[in-house]
Amino acid sequence: MTGHRPYISALWHAVPSNIQALLSQYIHAGIEAYKANGCPMGETPTIFFRADDIAIPSTPCKTMMQIFAEQNTPLGLAVVPAWSSPSHVATLLSVAPEKNELWCWHQHGWAHENNAKQGRKCEFGSDRTSAECADELQQGYSTLHSLFGDQFCPLFTPPWNRISDANIELLKQTGFKAISRSASAPPQTILPDIPVNVDLHTRNELTAASGWKNLLDELREGIASGRCGVMLHHDRMNTAAADFLQLLLIILKSYPVQSVPINFYML
Repeated sequence: MTGHRPYISALWHAVPSNIQALLSQYIHAGIEAYKANGCPMGETPTIFFRADDIAIPSTPCKTMMQIFAEQNTPLGLAVVPAWSSPSHVATLLSVAPEKNELWCWHQHGWAHENNAKQGRKCEFGSDRTSAECADELQQGYSTLHSLFGDQFCPLFTPPWNRISDANIELLKQTGFKAISRSASAPPQTILPDIPVNVDLHTRNELTAASGWKNLLDELREGIASGRCGVMLHHDRMNTAAADFLQLLLIILKSYPVQSVPINFYML
């Protein structure tokens, strides 16, 4: 686990002055596109939020949780088992104890370490033995079940949204019932997939303008698809990102978009 604060994307240093109008415009456009497509996934589109890299109850993490609690909006919290402890969990559960039903605690890898020998980062790829991977997956599952009890959800979010099919099979054998990755991940049929298609914080655009264009396009397209999944990283949030998140949750309440817990798709 790194000790420095991660890079803050360019768009969070220059939020458009008309961001409220832009959000309304793009959300409305997504809903209209969904209707034009015949509402294939139900009467209204759904949206869920997934926050990665959870374990240490830092100030940014608690701020993010408080925003969701204030807006009474569900949040999937992907917890790194090797970073977790009983005291960490107790503090996380104390952030908004009256709203703990909003949280979906689930597993985010084992130690969030890159084990790929080359290429893009991946913790559970094809560069280690099946026995090594199976041991860590089981250890993570057992750790979080011990820490969260019945509040632990058998859902797995792989670090960097990457995992090999062989390890997805190991997830199934371990007892996981679903997986959440990026919408662009290679298709697989081993476990149900709950994809995210909007990235709020791990963005690499060189300018704020291009970042905002891409983010708003993702939001519109996600809603138009009928299932919009939004990925968050609290350590990459500054004050502007926190303010935007609160505004987004407020504006969504004005539109026929249903905010659901990530495990809604596992029922």
